[in-house]
Amino acid sequence: MLKKWGAFLGSFICIYIFCYSVLPFLDEVLGFKEAHYKLAEEDIESGAWYYIFVKKVEPSSENVRHTLKYSNKGVKRDVEP
Repeated sequence: MLKKWGAFLGSFICIYIFCYSVLPFLDEVLGFKEAHYKLAEEDIESGAWYYIFVKKVEPSSENVRHTLKYSNKGVKRDVEP
């Protein structure tokens, strides 16, 4: 039981270290901070872009699902019933 609690607390410590040291370091190294500041400066609602693209892609997902479901890819065409 003590081993499980230790693993549980250890996982929280790992998540804390990842969120408060690794992610900010990657933010600095990869240059995302400048993009974040630019979005804030220009008052760009970046979440709106996500929903615009989701709405454009949503109808095509239904078409892909139907194509995969009703496709006769596995049926041999040269064989007559």
